[in-house]
Amino acid sequence: VINHTVSTCLPAVSTSCRYFLAARMWTIGALSAAAVRLPACGSKPSSSRGSPIVMATMQAEQVAVGDDFPNVPITLVTDGCAAEDNCPLLDSSTDLFSSGRNVLVGMPGAFTPTCTDEHLPGYIRGAGKFRSLGVSTVAVVTTNDRFLLTAWKRAMSACLRAEGKASLDGMVSMLADKDADLIKALGVAYNSKLDTKANKFFQLNAGIRSKRFALVVEEGRVAHVAVDEGETDLDATSAESILAWLEERGRASRPSKTRSALQPTLEAEGPGKAAWGAALVASLVGLVASQEGVVAGGGVSFRELVEGLF
Repeated sequence: VINHTVSTCLPAVSTSCRYFLAARMWTIGALSAAAVRLPACGSKPSSSRGSPIVMATMQAEQVAVGDDFPNVPITLVTDGCAAEDNCPLLDSSTDLFSSGRNVLVGMPGAFTPTCTDEHLPGYIRGAGKFRSLGVSTVAVVTTNDRFLLTAWKRAMSACLRAEGKASLDGMVSMLADKDADLIKALGVAYNSKLDTKANKFFQLNAGIRSKRFALVVEEGRVAHVAVDEGETDLDATSAESILAWLEERGRASRPSKTRSALQPTLEAEGPGKAAWGAALVASLVGLVASQEGVVAGGGVSFRELVEGLF
């Protein structure tokens, strides 16, 4: 069939040349057929972190708590940088997530409905709350280029105005990972096939895309991983869910009140002395009730200091 096609299209070509071209076409066709016989998206990851798994693309196993954040080049899209071709190219770990507490949010793509209507606006509204919980950087990454991310930033103007802001810069850092280097290093890439019947907005992002995920990175190490499967589901990766996790982590890290060494001694020597000790504490607390200044350097009120002694 291939030889007949070559003969029909190129009648003046010699027989030997036709067979050569036919052989080349057959080889290309065979390689293309082999390429599409990859395992379906969502293949089970291999057991060791960092080893590649086969989906529609080669990538690391999905990131897990305790992993070091990978260091790959990523483009930071700031206002006007796309048109001027001077968007900063950063190292994802060294420049963005090596120190402090940071949040990285992955979204399937710019202008997709859930990302535009719910996911990104949630992080815009929560920017101040994230800062109050010690988050240095909230960043959003998609596998779009800097031009599409610039247009998406502009499209969020109504949401920004509601927060009294003119730009996303300084609130949420937008990262363009057009070659999916970071997404594949995190093991959260998947292949979105072109489907003419699907929502047209998703087709802007057909190809290698990011799962919907959220990471909390502390001192360069992953402390929390959340993933919402599917292109439109939004739950564990929402701004509200990540804020709730951060608040719970803050409560868990606060030192609990411990009993003083004197307390068991009073209890062991009988109820009389224990009652005497309780009365003494009550008297001391009453005396300092109006002196609620903070003890220098300790961050503890004077009342709490006295109570802690007993």
